[in-house]
Amino acid sequence: MVFAGAATRLIFTAAVTVTMMVSIACGSSGTSMKNSYDPQMAMIDALQALGPHPSLGAAARVFDRFVGTWNCDYTFFLDNGTRKHVKGELEFGWILDGRAMQDIWISYPTESLKERGIGTTVRFFDARSKTWRIIFINPASGTLIEMKGGDEGGRIVLRGVDEEGSMLRWTFNDITANAFVWRGEKSRDGGKTWKLEEEHHMTRRLASQRRGSSPADVNDPRLDMIRMLSSSGPNQSLGSEAELFNRFVGTWDLDCTFYDASGNTSRLVGEWRFGWALDGKIEQDVIVERHGNGRLTRGTTLRFYDAKAGKWRIVWIAPPSGNVATLEGGAVGDRIVLNGIDFDGAPFRWSFNDILPNSFLWRGEIHRGKSWRLEQEMHLTRPNTAE
Repeated sequence: MVFAGAATRLIFTAAVTVTMMVSIACGSSGTSMKNSYDPQMAMIDALQALGPHPSLGAAARVFDRFVGTWNCDYTFFLDNGTRKHVKGELEFGWILDGRAMQDIWISYPTESLKERGIGTTVRFFDARSKTWRIIFINPASGTLIEMKGGDEGGRIVLRGVDEEGSMLRWTFNDITANAFVWRGEKSRDGGKTWKLEEEHHMTRRLASQRRGSSPADVNDPRLDMIRMLSSSGPNQSLGSEAELFNRFVGTWDLDCTFYDASGNTSRLVGEWRFGWALDGKIEQDVIVERHGNGRLTRGTTLRFYDAKAGKWRIVWIAPPSGNVATLEGGAVGDRIVLNGIDFDGAPFRWSFNDILPNSFLWRGEIHRGKSWRLEQEMHLTRPNTAE
């Protein structure tokens, strides 16, 4: 996979000047660290946003119109010529100070599948390439796909390659205020011919059909996705594997040092918030940079256990820098070690070290030449929430 920048750094740069504070809590729904701190909600509170960031400008309109909940009539075209129909729903909402959007695809249980299907997409506008980049994850199937694209003549067209090397084309068609058609096509001959694999008809869910914990929630479609995303803990299907990352749930104070190739250092302070999401099938985190009285959400990580591969897979997404990094790994002794390949082909690794109940050390290293070089080191401590 080709990244749009150095993937070895979890945070793109320490030399960031925050000129304004962008709210990352949705009104009174934010969690109070001192009065009612809930570690399971810390990540959600930092992740959510009520609308697009002003820096997106007109580009935000491409996906902003989908915010809320949609009733879905899914159709899958099988290789044997038959069709499979499934009902479900789809939620869209802004995240990361409005610099990205996340959605949740849900298929309802059937006679053959007793548990609902669920997947998620994070999408952001890459200002350098002037395209929307999306990362889709389906934990149950072990799927992680990156696509790119945007508006093309009134449609939204996204292109990419699946994990088998086949070309993919995903499109939003016949878009109106209350309906659209999504199609998924695949080409196994380099784009000469395309096969329609999925066609989903979406209709906007009315306000009277919303499920919320209060009248304000019911009437605010901007909260639909974030409410559906939140989970109280790991899914039972993870078994003992969940403990690898479950111990990090909540908020950690972050003190990060960057080391460049010339030996110079720079520093960043903030928070790292972890929480379970997507029916407890993924653990998601948010890194928040503190700069004076302001805060900036630098990015989010989604991690899931791939049972078929027997390892954890993670993707780090940083809209301000345009960075996307994918890694895989798991426990190595008493550490957690994750490995990936940088945009220029260099191996890199991220590791959780010296893990204790209230502290740990995170390192980001890259291998160039014959040795590993430390690029980033973060010291994490749990804050005292009882004060």
